Amino acid sequence: MLTKPVLAIAVLAVLAAGLSAPLSSQGTSQKSAARALDLDPGPANAAPDPLAPPDVVGPAPAAPGAASAPAAAAAEDVDPIVVLVRQRLAAPPAGRGEERDDTAGLAAFYAETARPTWTGKDGFTVRATAAISEIRKADDWGLKAAAFDLPAAPDASATPELLAAAEIKLAAAVLKYARHARGGRLDPRSVSRIFDQKPTIYDPKTVLQALAASDAVDAYLRALHPKHPQFERLRQAMLAARGARKEAEAPPPVRIAAGPVIKPGADHEQVAILRQRLAVSAGDGKDTLYDETLVAAVKAHQRQHGLEPTGILNGATRAALNDAGQRPSSADGVRRLVLNMERWRWMPENLGALYVWDSVPDQMASVVQDGKVVLSEKMVVGKLGSPTPVFSADMQFIIFHPSWGVPKGIKQYELGPQLSKAGGGWFFGGYSASAVLKAHGLQVSHAGRPVNPDSVNWSKVDISQFHFTQPPGPTNVLGIVKFRFPNKHDVYMHDTPERHLFGGATRAFSHGCMRVQNPIRLAEVLLAADRGWGPDKVQQYVRTGGEIKLDKPIPVHVTYFTAVADEAGKLTYRHDLYGLDSKLATALEGQAVHVTSAGAPAAEPIPAAERRAAAPLRTRKKAPGDAPFNPFASIFGN
Repeated sequence: MLTKPVLAIAVLAVLAAGLSAPLSSQGTSQKSAARALDLDPGPANAAPDPLAPPDVVGPAPAAPGAASAPAAAAAEDVDPIVVLVRQRLAAPPAGRGEERDDTAGLAAFYAETARPTWTGKDGFTVRATAAISEIRKADDWGLKAAAFDLPAAPDASATPELLAAAEIKLAAAVLKYARHARGGRLDPRSVSRIFDQKPTIYDPKTVLQALAASDAVDAYLRALHPKHPQFERLRQAMLAARGARKEAEAPPPVRIAAGPVIKPGADHEQVAILRQRLAVSAGDGKDTLYDETLVAAVKAHQRQHGLEPTGILNGATRAALNDAGQRPSSADGVRRLVLNMERWRWMPENLGALYVWDSVPDQMASVVQDGKVVLSEKMVVGKLGSPTPVFSADMQFIIFHPSWGVPKGIKQYELGPQLSKAGGGWFFGGYSASAVLKAHGLQVSHAGRPVNPDSVNWSKVDISQFHFTQPPGPTNVLGIVKFRFPNKHDVYMHDTPERHLFGGATRAFSHGCMRVQNPIRLAEVLLAADRGWGPDKVQQYVRTGGEIKLDKPIPVHVTYFTAVADEAGKLTYRHDLYGLDSKLATALEGQAVHVTSAGAPAAEPIPAAERRAAAPLRTRKKAPGDAPFNPFASIFGN
């Protein structure tokens, strides 16, 4: 029988051998540590892409149609009303930033003009009457007419002082209307940090110059609203909703009760209800037969709601049908249309002849060319704790077989704690630092030189000074291809080896980046448009790798719209994934508002791997079985 000293020496020899063994043979604790890491190519506290364009800081652009300033008039040629206006505007502007800008614009405009725009000896001018009439219709454009303080009409006996006051008041109301029409009711970033958008607001002085030169002031004010077709469709839907009959008078939508899985060709009583729900008549007169015409309608509905278009009526499809059939209350319906109209005011005026449209609520990526959708693919978006930001940027590169650098936040909150616990193998800390990195295929360097991870005391160093890289390969988190559109959030679109994440209708699992289900097809469509390449040329890069700089940058618009109208005016409501409708409504209305969201997209039971991916980041507590083996426990006691 071995004595305790001899046994201890033997155990030490076994430990020494264990330290040099591969990860697969070093015990469950290393594997557990690897599973606990939530490595994902999102932007968690990442630095901006080095090619990201800087935020534009400078004077506001001039309004279209603004005439250049006329030659200065002699003092005796200035209208008495304008003299009084100048005196009233001589004080330093007060109020909020936008109001101060408007007041400064008023002063600058009237300093250069000799004649009033809105008033005269007979009261209001024709321009004033047209402007007031249009502003009073603000509700028809998703604004609030009550927000604009309009002057009362002066009569022929009005004094110059009263006319000067009316001139200033109407000019201020016109500027406020112009700002609201352009998306300047509020700063999108004040609603949520998710919205990284800056509406184009025209310089106030040039707005007044343009209106003074316009023969149709009302038409000019209308033209300040977005010209996107979707904005006008939502506006028409809003007008129709306000004038529609009360919701109680409309018949309730047909709902489909829970039941068995029904496949094409089956004969079942629920098929008749399904026909009513989708308004599809039976070709042979048999309502209960699940024929090809009905199957095609179901597939179309499944695609629209992010489900696999199998044509099979299952629990997920039933729930999607029922959710789509639920109409919001009349007030909520109108409000949601207004909210989405407001978001359109934040979009760029020109989306591009060819652009990528990433819809976060839809969790879909589309390519639009000449106004037509030429490709749509499922995508995975950011989870609630690390949402995908909303912004526009230009795609410049498509990279095949990319390397991945671990972002700062993941280094600090995910990788760092695991490395700090490592102590040179299961002899000390349960696993080695090199084992943690090997489990995820990561390499580490410092100041451009490779580092032996087991030689570093990770609990003492600043991990942000180290660079962790995952080289190309079958387990690389970026997959085969990455689409880079430089931005300050350092988010991008890419492939993923985690194909199971595309199976559910809710696909919010990332740190913010967007994973595309069929990225190679996306690359083919974009490179065909940019370079004229065929699929064979793209496949060469799939096999060999490489970075392609696009000849012409392609705009990428990451968007958040929860109401969409098709060409026929039919509305579809999207699930408010991040709960932003209520936040925007509260900001616009100045009081707490709760907006009822459309039902969450239905999904089949989510696999355990997906639930782990969707869970908030946290330090995982060790289960009893995860405790590293301590060989001295039975020798010296523990």
